Amino acid sequence: MSTISSLTGDLAQVRESLARRLQGVDPSDLEAQRRAYDAYSENDPMPEMSTQSEIDLGGVSCLGLLPKGCSGDHVILWAHGGGFAMGSSRSHKGLASQVAVAAKVAAILPDYRLAPEHRHPAALEDIVLAYGAILAEGVHANRVILAGDSAGGGLVVAAAMKLKEQGVAMPAGMILLSPWVDLANRGWSHTAKAQRDPFLTTSVLNTRAKQYGGEANANLSILDADLRGLPPAFIQTGEAEILMSDSTVLAERLGAAGVPLTLEIWPEMFHVFQARYPMLAQSRQAIQRLGQWAAAHLAQ
Repeated sequence: MSTISSLTGDLAQVRESLARRLQGVDPSDLEAQRRAYDAYSENDPMPEMSTQSEIDLGGVSCLGLLPKGCSGDHVILWAHGGGFAMGSSRSHKGLASQVAVAAKVAAILPDYRLAPEHRHPAALEDIVLAYGAILAEGVHANRVILAGDSAGGGLVVAAAMKLKEQGVAMPAGMILLSPWVDLANRGWSHTAKAQRDPFLTTSVLNTRAKQYGGEANANLSILDADLRGLPPAFIQTGEAEILMSDSTVLAERLGAAGVPLTLEIWPEMFHVFQARYPMLAQSRQAIQRLGQWAAAHLAQ
């Protein structure tokens, strides 16, 4: 992995931009925060598309993306981040499309129900419904990758656990970008990385966790669950983020459960750094690695 010495200027600029992402937005106005969150990245560059369309999967509104030259028979189902309360297919279509191109497959982004209007398990139910609808369309499970960033990464692992519980065929793998899997926010990096994280705070995460899980949010930790039998996982996290320990402890738990996994910790990188691919070479490099991993795990 290359160093970031030649990218210090770009990295500093990106971190400053992220810190200002919701600047000036009333923190009590969730709709305004959602609009600002989407607007920040909805115009990020995307590859040329063969098709881009709104689709319904199991009653869940989704955005379907088929980059030109990619296979529609293989799918990355992307659960977007945003702390369960923000984010949409608009905010994440750029990132998902870049990973899809790297893997040479289609991408589908469910607009799952958001908290606090729709608390747990609404978002989880929507991801599971969308996955089941993909299988009902005739796409075999071994041609589907579940992917997610931040809260979406937590949803991916929770969805895989639910599929196991229901006896549904498992996807070919899970891509997890800075997954938020401990809603009690107990990890060591909350303290150790607090001064280096450009925008995440434990206080905000505690608020989002309560919005999503209500008073039961402390009981929603995936880290305490039985993870045996889950599909292979590829975890990428930034070394300079307060959720780093969610990734490292999740990797430990998955490894102990016998789940094949790859964990990458990217030096100096921040939460879901891959989304800043327009500016950072590390982000583009990470996306290429995600695509290669996905392609290697999808059945032909």
